[in-house]
Amino acid sequence: MAIDTKYGRVTLENGTIGEDEPVFVLRGQDALAPEVLAEYRRLCVVAGSPSKHLDGIDAATSAVVEWQQNNRTQVPQSAG
Repeated sequence: MAIDTKYGRVTLENGTIGEDEPVFVLRGQDALAPEVLAEYRRLCVVAGSPSKHLDGIDAATSAVVEWQQNNRTQVPQSAG
């Protein structure tokens, strides 16, 4: 389990994240998500992340873009 400051506890099928470890969730409906993922990928390349990690970012980006083509997006809203 992990903690997102907006959504609370996040459960995961794969991987181990500490119970109190902060995470950041990007939702498919977030209109800015593809740009954020592209910038994160760029930073990972500069930092020397392995291709397996970059492939995961590419897959997530493709999934978000595809989802957004068929669903409503919006600019992120505040937690309050």
